[in-house]
Amino acid sequence: MNSAITTVDATGDDTTIWRYMDLPKFVWMLAKRDLWFTKAAEFRDDPYEGFCKAEHREFPSDEYGPGPTILPGRFKGGSQIEISPERLFAELSYLSAETCRNARDHLYVNSWCLAPESMAMWQIYGSLAQGIAVTSSVGQYQRAAKFNFGPEQYRFGRVEYHDDIESCEDIRRDFRTGSTPMSSNLWDSVLRLGFHKRVCYKYENEWRAALYQDFRPGVSGVHIAFDLEQLISGVYVGPQAEEFFFDAVSSIMDKFLLRKPLERSALLNPPAAAAQPGQPASV
Repeated sequence: MNSAITTVDATGDDTTIWRYMDLPKFVWMLAKRDLWFTKAAEFRDDPYEGFCKAEHREFPSDEYGPGPTILPGRFKGGSQIEISPERLFAELSYLSAETCRNARDHLYVNSWCLAPESMAMWQIYGSLAQGIAVTSSVGQYQRAAKFNFGPEQYRFGRVEYHDDIESCEDIRRDFRTGSTPMSSNLWDSVLRLGFHKRVCYKYENEWRAALYQDFRPGVSGVHIAFDLEQLISGVYVGPQAEEFFFDAVSSIMDKFLLRKPLERSALLNPPAAAAQPGQPASV
């Protein structure tokens, strides 16, 4: 992993994060030794993932008309056309704005939940009886990731939630004036869009990693290698998991040589005073 780490918030290295999943995804993670980063455009339950409002310069009144002419790579009569500086700036401004407007096709994210443990997340992503969660920390996650590209192409951070995301200044990009960002500066502008969601998702209390990728039609996500021993602090089964499920998860961890603590979630344990004499509160 690259030593230069960029975050969009001040979440500390020791902040605990949770990842909830079902058993097949847990097995897949251990077998592949990597994490799946989903393209934002694939989040069917949230069409506002990577949402952006971007404005570009007006095109000059010249022979090439009010739309883009040479970008990307357009030609006239078999040879590249000559344009004025005003047209060039407008073309570059338009290209930058289009990249941000289509951020959903460039953003790939892997999401976790900030502590404390969440009953809602158990119910939604894991089920109370047959779900699994792994715990880590912000620092462990960053050190365990094995990105094969530069730090300008990824970010880590806490998601911010907005009552009215369409009027939020954080998702607006104005390329009508000033210099037009290219390459890493534009990537950063797109990456920051991945950390804003509508307030209806606030219950997720999300921390995530976001990657920038060139447009890849037909690709729903990417695999990123992780050092799981460094990443994972512990493993939990759901608060209503039966003994056979606990044993099954333990056997799977042994098979894949994951030497980490395994516990049952204690969220549904009765108060200590309510426990029956001689009956343990948890396994």
